[in-house]
Amino acid sequence: MATTLDALQFLPLASAIAWWTVGMIPVARARFSSPFERSLTAFAFLIGGWAFLDWIFLGFSDVSQVGVAILISNVRITLITIATFVLLLATKWISLGHSRWDGLLLLPVVGSLVIIWVVPMTYGAEAVSWGLRLLRNPLLYLLWASQLIAYVIGSIGLAAQLYRGQRGLPARVQRRFFWTVGSFVVVLVLWVGTNIFDNLTQSPGVPWFSSALVIPAAIILYVVVPLSTEDYGEMLRAVSAIQERVTAVYLFYHSGEPLVALASSRNLPIEAEQLEGLLSVVGNFVETSVPGSRGYAVTAMRYDGLGIVAVRGEFVIGAAVYDGPAYDALRGELLRTLRAFEERHWRSLSSWEEATKVTEAASNELSKFLRNPQRGLPPQLPKEVGPETNPRGSP
Repeated sequence: MATTLDALQFLPLASAIAWWTVGMIPVARARFSSPFERSLTAFAFLIGGWAFLDWIFLGFSDVSQVGVAILISNVRITLITIATFVLLLATKWISLGHSRWDGLLLLPVVGSLVIIWVVPMTYGAEAVSWGLRLLRNPLLYLLWASQLIAYVIGSIGLAAQLYRGQRGLPARVQRRFFWTVGSFVVVLVLWVGTNIFDNLTQSPGVPWFSSALVIPAAIILYVVVPLSTEDYGEMLRAVSAIQERVTAVYLFYHSGEPLVALASSRNLPIEAEQLEGLLSVVGNFVETSVPGSRGYAVTAMRYDGLGIVAVRGEFVIGAAVYDGPAYDALRGELLRTLRAFEERHWRSLSSWEEATKVTEAASNELSKFLRNPQRGLPPQLPKEVGPETNPRGSP
C-alpha cells in the first residue's frame, strides 16, 4: 500500500505538468494563431488542471474535510467537462469547418454542469485506505459520463475521418497524426477503465486515471517536441488539404497596392475588375479586426460565395481565397508565413517600390498554399510584378 500511496502523491502531479507542457509548446513556438490551435491548447491546460486538482484531492483523508473535498472534485470534473467540449470543437473545425450551429454543442455541457453543481451528483464522501472516496448518485454520474464519452468518441471519429480522407500523406505526417489521435484513444480507454468503472460500481479501488494521464501526454510530447515550425505547418497543411481547398493567394503592401497574386488555375477566382473591391475589404479590416499574435491582425469574410482570410502585418497584407473547411489551418499558416516573410525581408519592405524586389521570394512562400500555383495580376500593374513573370512551384 505504501507504494500505491507514493504513486498517488507523485503521478497525478506529473500528469498535470506533462499536459501543461503540451499546452505551452504552441505558445512558446508562436503557433497560437487560430481557433483550432487555441482550442487544443485550452484542452491541454484544462486536462492538466484536472490532474492537478486530483492530486490535491487525493491528499485529503480526514472526513471532517468532506465539504472542501467535494468542492475540489466539482471544480475538477467541471474542467474535464469543458475540456471535452473544446476538444470536440477543435476536431469539428479542422475537419468540417465552422458553423452557426456550433453553439448547440454547448447545451449538453450546460446540462452536465447542472448535474454537477445544482442537483448535485456528489453528495458525500467516506474514508478509505488511500484517502476519501466520493459518494455519487450512479444514475446522475452515468448521465454526466455519457456526455463526456460521446464528445471524446465524436472527437476521435472526426479525426479518423479527416485522416481517412487524406490519401497519399507523407509517411512522417501519417505517423505524427496517428500517434496524436492515438493519445486521445488512450485517454478514453484509461478513463472508462478506471475512473468511470470505480464511480459506477462505488468500488473502493484506487483512482488511477489522473496518474495514467501521463501516458498520452508523453505520447503527444514525443510527437510534437521534435517538430520545427515548418514541420508543424507541413502536418497541418497536409491533414487539412489546404492545397486542395485554397484557390488563390494575394499579397498587398500595407497601403493597399498589390504585390503578388497566385491562383491554382489559369484564372484568379476574383477577376481583375473585382480586385479593387477586395482591396477595399482588406483595407477596412485593419481598423475593425481583433489584433492577432504579436501585433498581427487577422480577419475572415465571405465574398461572392468564397471564403477569404486576411492577415495584416507590419509591412504587408496577405489574403487567401478558399472553399471548404480550410479556415483554421489556413489562418494559422498564413499568419506564420507572413510573420516569417517580414522577419526575413523587412529591410526591403520600407516602401512599395522596394517591396516589388522581393515578390519572387513572396511567391515561393505563398505557393505552398496551392497545388498548382499560377501567377496572375491585373494588367495595369507595373511590369516588375506583372504576369510575364513565371511562377515557381512549391519549395
